Amino acid sequence: MKKENIEEILENIGSEGVPADVHKIAQQAFGDFTKTLPQRRQHVLREYIMNSKITKLAAAAAIIVAVLAGLHFVGNPFGATVTFAEVIEPILNARTVIFDFVVGSEETGPLMHDIVVGPKIRRTFSNMDTILIIDLDNAKMLTLDPKSKGAAYIDIEGPLREGTRNFVEFVRNIVTKVKDHPDDMPVQELGQRDIDGRKAVGFFVRGQNEEVTIWADAETATPIRIELLLGQTSYILKNIEFDVPVDESLVRMDVPAGYTLSDKEFDMTQFTEQDFVTTLRFWAEHLLNGSFPQSLNVEDLMKLTPQVAEKIDQLDISEEQKMQLGMTFGRGFVFFQQLGPNGVDWHYAGDGVKLGDAEKAIFWYQPKDSETYRVIYGDLSAKDVAPEDLPK
Repeated sequence: MKKENIEEILENIGSEGVPADVHKIAQQAFGDFTKTLPQRRQHVLREYIMNSKITKLAAAAAIIVAVLAGLHFVGNPFGATVTFAEVIEPILNARTVIFDFVVGSEETGPLMHDIVVGPKIRRTFSNMDTILIIDLDNAKMLTLDPKSKGAAYIDIEGPLREGTRNFVEFVRNIVTKVKDHPDDMPVQELGQRDIDGRKAVGFFVRGQNEEVTIWADAETATPIRIELLLGQTSYILKNIEFDVPVDESLVRMDVPAGYTLSDKEFDMTQFTEQDFVTTLRFWAEHLLNGSFPQSLNVEDLMKLTPQVAEKIDQLDISEEQKMQLGMTFGRGFVFFQQLGPNGVDWHYAGDGVKLGDAEKAIFWYQPKDSETYRVIYGDLSAKDVAPEDLPK
C-alpha cells in the first residue's frame, strides 16, 4: 500500500475524542512494534511518521499506520531480509557518489578514487599525482599535474567517452534493465558474507557482456561493494558513499589558479594502428629492456602508467612533445582496448619476443568487414595476411 493511501485513511479517521490513556497505550504499542524491525526500517518508518500528519492523529490511527507501514516496508517483520529493490535505490537515485575502485586484482591493482556529481567525475590515482576532471556530457577532460602545475583539455568524443566510464552510471543502466525486465536478467541471491567486518548480503546479475555483483550492508541495505566483470576485465568498487556533500568546485572544468594551461587542446577521438605500434615500441624500448610485454590488459597498463610518465618526462624534448607522446601512448592502448568490445578477433603473442625480430608475429587482428588479418611483427612492421596463413 502506498504512503499516500495510508495518510488518506488516517486523515479520514480523525483525531478527536480519543482518551489520553488509549493514546498512551497506542504509542507504547507502536514503539514495541518498531523495535521488532531491523534498524534501517525503524529509521525509514520513523522518518516518514515525523514528516507526516500521523503524529497529530488519534491513537487508533497510530496503530493502523504501524501495521500498514510495517506491512509496506517489511512484509514479515519477524523474518525481514534485504531486498534487491532496497539495495539499488541509492544506486539509482543518489546525486553524489564517492568511492574507490580497483582494476584487476584487488591485491595488486592500482587504487583510484572517484567523486561523481551528476555527469562529472573527479578521478585521482594511488600510483601517480595526475588529477582528471571529466565532463561526460560534453566529452571533455581536464588533466591537472600538481607537480608541474600544468593543465590541458582533452577531447574524448567517441570511444574514449565510453571507455572513460562513470561506473555508477554503468551500474545504474544494468539495474534499470533488471528492474524493467526481470525475466530477461534474473537476480541471483548470494546469501551473506563478512566484508571489512560488516555483515553483507549479495546479489548477482549477468548481462550480455557483463556481470555485476552487489554486496549491501545487512542492516542498512546500502551497497558497500560492487564487483564488475566487463569482457575480461574486472573492477571492484568499494568504500562507497551516497549523497554526501561535495564541494562542486572539485568537479569544475575551470583551470585552477596557479596552473598553466597548454595552448593546445589534445585530440583523443581517433585511434589508429600506428598509435598502437608507437605504444608497443615505447613499451619495449623504455620499460622492458627491448622486449615486448608478457600480456596486454588494462591492469598492466595502469601499473606501468607512472613509469611511462617518468620515462616520457626524462626525454630531451619540449613539454608539448612530451604531452603529445603521452597522448599517442594512450591512443594506442585505446585502439587495442576497443577491439574486443567491437567484436574484433585479436591475438597477442609478444611474450618473450625482442624488438626487431622481424620473423615473429606479436599481434594480429581482423579489422571489421575485412577478409584478411593485420599482423604486426617484432620489428613493428605490419601486413595483411589471409586467415589460413596466420601464425599457429
